[in-house]
Amino acid sequence: MIFTIPRPCPELLWREGAYLTPAELSSLLEDCTGYTVEDATDEEGDQIFYVRTPGGERLEDGYPFVDIETVEDLVGWRIDEALASADS
Repeated sequence: MIFTIPRPCPELLWREGAYLTPAELSSLLEDCTGYTVEDATDEEGDQIFYVRTPGGERLEDGYPFVDIETVEDLVGWRIDEALASADS
């Protein structure tokens, strides 16, 4: 029998400084700000990311991020701010 341990929620992973998958980061960002992360593929087949506004528009349209860490650098303070206000 194989047991699978579920991953903690994205909020807990973020607070612990753990790696978040693009889907987990998108979920947490949406919960905190309404923004989401779009995981896409460019013409060469490389993974790229866009940040989408609550209205669905790409933030800084035409400027894909090449790794999830860069996206975290852009939106991290927004997540931290939202989590801090939720704690108080």
